[in-house]
Amino acid sequence: MDKAEAAARPPLVMQIFVTSRNDDCYDGGQLKAIKRLTTLAQHRINQDGGIAGRKVVVNFLDDQRLPQSTIENLATAIADPQTIAMIGISNATRAKAALDAKGKDLKASGIPFMSDISVTDLIKDYPNVFTTRASEDEERMPVIAEFVKLAHFERPAFIGIQSLLGSTNFSDSLKEFLSGGLVADHRLQLTNDKLDPSEVAAAVADLKSKNVGIVFLAVGGDRMKDVVKQFQDAGFTPPLFVTGRVDSVTNQGAEAYANDVYQLAWNELPDGYSERLRELISSTPYPSQWIFEGAKNSSAPGWKDATCKPRDEDIPLNVLDIPNMRALSVGAQYADIVSLIAEAARSAETTAEIPDVRNLIVNQLKTGYASGRGIFKGRFDNWSFQPASRAAARTPLIVMLPRGRSRAQLAPIQFLHLRDQSLQRIDTLYADIDLIHAERIDDSEKTFFADFYLSMNDRSGASIEQIEFANAYLEPGSNERQITVRAIHDGGQSAAYPDHMKIYQVTGKFVYAPDLRNYPFDTQRFSIDLRPKPGTTPFIVQPPPQQVRDHVVKVDGWDARDQYVGYDVDFVRTVDAQTLEPSVFPFYKASFAWLMKRETTDYFLRVVVPLAFILIIAYLSIFISTHHFEAIVTIQVTALLSAVALYLALPKIDANIETLSDRMFLFTYFMLSVIIAITIARENKRVEPIRWLKTGLIFLHIVAVPTMVAAMAYYVYLASSV
Repeated sequence: MDKAEAAARPPLVMQIFVTSRNDDCYDGGQLKAIKRLTTLAQHRINQDGGIAGRKVVVNFLDDQRLPQSTIENLATAIADPQTIAMIGISNATRAKAALDAKGKDLKASGIPFMSDISVTDLIKDYPNVFTTRASEDEERMPVIAEFVKLAHFERPAFIGIQSLLGSTNFSDSLKEFLSGGLVADHRLQLTNDKLDPSEVAAAVADLKSKNVGIVFLAVGGDRMKDVVKQFQDAGFTPPLFVTGRVDSVTNQGAEAYANDVYQLAWNELPDGYSERLRELISSTPYPSQWIFEGAKNSSAPGWKDATCKPRDEDIPLNVLDIPNMRALSVGAQYADIVSLIAEAARSAETTAEIPDVRNLIVNQLKTGYASGRGIFKGRFDNWSFQPASRAAARTPLIVMLPRGRSRAQLAPIQFLHLRDQSLQRIDTLYADIDLIHAERIDDSEKTFFADFYLSMNDRSGASIEQIEFANAYLEPGSNERQITVRAIHDGGQSAAYPDHMKIYQVTGKFVYAPDLRNYPFDTQRFSIDLRPKPGTTPFIVQPPPQQVRDHVVKVDGWDARDQYVGYDVDFVRTVDAQTLEPSVFPFYKASFAWLMKRETTDYFLRVVVPLAFILIIAYLSIFISTHHFEAIVTIQVTALLSAVALYLALPKIDANIETLSDRMFLFTYFMLSVIIAITIARENKRVEPIRWLKTGLIFLHIVAVPTMVAAMAYYVYLASSV
């Protein structure tokens, strides 16, 4: 079977399980983001030839948070003979109901199912089911247990929900992994999705009487603030470790908690952005197209009882708002999994039948992308899976809300999983870069010079010696980085500088990756990238909040538009040439980035204005009497040659693509050539007797030409105003 015959067969279907909700006042945007980004991934897969030569389509099945709908959706996906894979289902309770009802059929089908189930025990009997969540036993609990040990927390206790599978499973795992278990375990009952305040108060009183050292709280984000208030009212505020987000503790104006609050996190790091998501946003001229959250849910109960409040129309939605970035992150994860499944099936022959392709995908996920051996670098994240549990190999980070504060940050102690499944401690580097000046930006060489202050907290022994500037320029001859470092303060106590702060002034030459498609009306990203220098002492950077960082920066020929700190997980991939054993070692990389828009006053005066006059002169020449035909054509040809000469006189940049400047000149050449061609055609003896044709040429000359020039001018205006 050739590719054409394979492409003519029915498309393969990826079944996407989603969950919509209409009880929130405003849509969080996650469902919209999932649909948009997975559809884009589908288009990329089909452009690359699909799977086994066949097109791929994504089909969305919404359970609306109903267990019966989840069961029916799973049955529908299994019954479709064109189903090549299934993705989704995050709620453990609904997932259990679906697997209990249709697990036998799922197992027999062999369909690779990339779920998002947090309780890995649910999938242990299904060899074709994976989860994008980290394993409780292999990832989460070892990190929590080691953290409790190193932080010297004693007498841990638990408060959770009896009817929620994820909550009860978390409690059972704590008893298994924590040395000494739990001194108290309270599993509360839900009534109409709410907790009984008296039952909560009784649990808090019991914990207070036992003087617990840390409380693990798994009651759901919406109910967390009510439980925390009970702790505060009782005058007992032990450290908390929550399964939701720590910012839920201080939501809706609640006063700051009087002790530290911790959580595990994978994607949302405090005051840092996923570098890959930021690249996605900045790669399009209009970032607003990535805004998914904010639509009003008119059917939400809160609009009837007045608990929902209208948004302030004077405050527009921003793509970088936390809820929108959260939705974008979820959609990006689904899109990555769609791409991963296609990549796992890349070696499938066009003659392969669907059951064979399903088996190939499952085997590749178990072997080619096994933790420590292989990794799939998605457009938004890296993916590999634990061979035993088939759960995503994703070591969580520990985020904390320090006592008395309302801003979260990374905890001082973090961990990284090694190939032998042991944990390596890594420290959080609390650091900031204050860019003073950037100059000599070279678009062809793709380099710039930067002068900046690097400051860091020295409490964990941090030093610039452990940092490598990953994008520092390497001299071709010496292979040395052009970096000069001057120590301003070496930490410790000081009357002049903040205590325990090391401050350095750094000057160097750095590389960047310009996108010159909109040159010279472009916005470029300049960054200082930090990564661990010795592989034995990895770290992760925690920057200060955006609003307290210095936003004043001087860059010759550029206007500073924005700054942020991006993070990414890079990795070292190796293969032992003797044993052929592959291995992957991940490490964190931080990028202090500045978005700069090029100043274009000089370009307007040297290029845009002369081109406009050239076009105007050529256009006005058509109104000269046709008795001076030679003079008319001479003016127009001279205008064309002037435009060519102007282009050749401009400084050249090595863009390797067609820039907006190039398009402007090509358009000018085209319009001048059209003017010349019409001028000649109007004087042609064969055209003159054809009245309608001559009238049409006059219309093109007088109306169409300036209209096209005006359209191009408007296009350039839009590009320059972004």
